[in-house]
Amino acid sequence: MHTKKQEKKEPDAPLSTAELLHRVEFFSNLDSAVLSRFEQIATVQSFQDGETIMLAGDARRAIFFITKGQAKGFHDSKNARSNILSLLDVGDFFGEIQLFNENGKSTISVKADGECTVIIFRGKDFVNEIRNIPELLLVFLKQTTQKLNKSYMQIASLSMNTINRRIKACLMQFIDERGVRIQYRNDTAIKLKNRPTQQQIAEMSGTTRETVNRELAALIKDGYIELGNKDLILLKELPK
Repeated sequence: MHTKKQEKKEPDAPLSTAELLHRVEFFSNLDSAVLSRFEQIATVQSFQDGETIMLAGDARRAIFFITKGQAKGFHDSKNARSNILSLLDVGDFFGEIQLFNENGKSTISVKADGECTVIIFRGKDFVNEIRNIPELLLVFLKQTTQKLNKSYMQIASLSMNTINRRIKACLMQFIDERGVRIQYRNDTAIKLKNRPTQQQIAEMSGTTRETVNRELAALIKDGYIELGNKDLILLKELPK
């Protein structure tokens, strides 16, 4: 009996720096000449799950754009539990605080959450480029302001009285940022693709995975959400 040889699957060819830049919304509409200038000053680096991309106290003046995978930012403290401050996805950037902070030191740590690829620019090179392109500078300021507003919302959420309210606020933060309205059954709903894990929600809310599990189960039972394998469907506004 002859068995058919299984063909070996060739690994995907690595993407060029230009292709990686096009994955990031910030660079996606640049013409080839401008994009080429960013290519010349970019460094591409890949990280495995759990590897540190940036450590609190890091004095590098650099800005990082995620082009593949996810990363998580958290407060680094030896005397306290390090809760996740933010989940960073493709297109997100970090390190901008060091560019304009006098001491130039990072106040957070960032680690890869799974395999993660980032493009790194020296702060001086990046600022020199965007300052000459008013439209791009405006986009950078707008996105930085959105991140600042997100931080304010998280601070407000953590100051709430109950854990359940913090969990719901965390969910709504992701839904507001990444949710897409879809037709669902005979109505519309909001779909959150690649929803955060229960552990991630727990760390962002300052609680345990078991508590998050109970709250999600209650929201499902009361008809507020449905959970798929990796997605979340928001059926109606979450209770206060």
